[in-house]
Amino acid sequence: MRRIGFALVLPLLLAGCGTHQKLPAQQPADRVRITTLAGFPNLPLREIREKERVAALVAFVNSLPNKWSIPWYGPPVGRVYFEFVSARRTAGNFYVGPEFFGRDTDRHYSQDASREKIVELGKIAGVDLWGYVNGRSPGQPPAPAAAPVTPTAPVAPAAQQPTSHP
Repeated sequence: MRRIGFALVLPLLLAGCGTHQKLPAQQPADRVRITTLAGFPNLPLREIREKERVAALVAFVNSLPNKWSIPWYGPPVGRVYFEFVSARRTAGNFYVGPEFFGRDTDRHYSQDASREKIVELGKIAGVDLWGYVNGRSPGQPPAPAAAPVTPTAPVAPAAQQPTSHP
């Protein structure tokens, strides 16, 4: 009986280990809207309209290997979302989380992303994406180490002025 149950469950488990998919190329866009996951701080940059940077973002997405898949546990949730807009219509999306990229077509796909690739994307977008998706506010350097405390001489209290009451 156990073997029959295992034989029925095994295909479902293996289905979650799906193969890599080739997704359609990201189409050219006029602009890119940038949003963040609810509950996370907003990025200082909300939209990219410069043609060269928009084209560079499209080229970046299209340069990624065709290793898109849907994890067995479900699609991961991104922290920064890029919405490609062409002629006032959404032409595609792309998102970034800690150590992954994602795209939605007919389903939610993702693939592993190295620190180098996330940093590269951040340079194109003009924000510190690596820092942001890993808990720092974008563009902010890491918190400096605490300065050493130097003792100061005690300050004498100021003399009290007499008060008069009516």
